[in-house]
Amino acid sequence: MRIDSIMPLSLSAFAQHEAVQRITPADLLATPPRLTDSARFVGRVDSGGLGSPRYFVGEYRDGAMPSALVLEYGAASAGDGRSTRVWSLADRRGTTPDYRLIHDDSSRGYVTV
Repeated sequence: MRIDSIMPLSLSAFAQHEAVQRITPADLLATPPRLTDSARFVGRVDSGGLGSPRYFVGEYRDGAMPSALVLEYGAASAGDGRSTRVWSLADRRGTTPDYRLIHDDSSRGYVTV
């Protein structure tokens, strides 16, 4: 399933779609874990920054990997919700699928001199 076919205007509605897996900051790991459960897989997420990629344990949905991951983090401030990152499945080849960062509402980019 293509991510643009399920990405609605609202991130909260998008996060509830069955092709999307919600993750927490604690789900992001520095090294890939070993799995014995065939209903799960280890995926890699692009950090979108200068750090190294992170790994997570994904859950197959009807035999397919989630099309996207949604991570909400940080404290909610008055008038604003928590910060949200969204990764889209970029490459499912091999044993560790790659997810690419497509949305980060807390990032304002980098300044270089």
